[in-house]
Amino acid sequence: MQYRRFGRTELQMPVFSCGGMRYQHSWKDIPKWQIPRGSQHNLDETIRRAIDVGITHIETARGYGTSEVQLGRVLPKLDRDRLIIQTKVSPRADAKDFYKTVEQSIHNLKLDHIDLLGLHGINNAETLHNSIRPGGCLDMAKTLQSQGKVRFIGFSTHG
Repeated sequence: MQYRRFGRTELQMPVFSCGGMRYQHSWKDIPKWQIPRGSQHNLDETIRRAIDVGITHIETARGYGTSEVQLGRVLPKLDRDRLIIQTKVSPRADAKDFYKTVEQSIHNLKLDHIDLLGLHGINNAETLHNSIRPGGCLDMAKTLQSQGKVRFIGFSTHG
């Protein structure tokens, strides 16, 4: 696998990433016991195979249904120091809700911190404002960073 320095960080990012948008069981949050063993096994094997070939960046988002919860079942079994874990959370009008959602994501992933937090889906003036206004979601992300729960902060768009 080839790796490149990621932006202005010291992270060595593989040129391929393992994205979590499609390997989850459901797009909705459902009770953990409703996730079929086969679905969980598929996700576990996908992650393990990715790591075997050097794909150490594992990406997901709070909006990807059961993806974080399912990753939280396999990540604690892996060598955390080898991995770059990223999740994305959409900005909220209430920045405290954003903060709580990021904490929920970290809990779902069964981690004490995430390497990359993306403010997700900055596609219009409202989400941009919710992100960068004083006391907004970016400020909350910086608070999480100062608490050691997030290493690096970024933004994502789509559509």
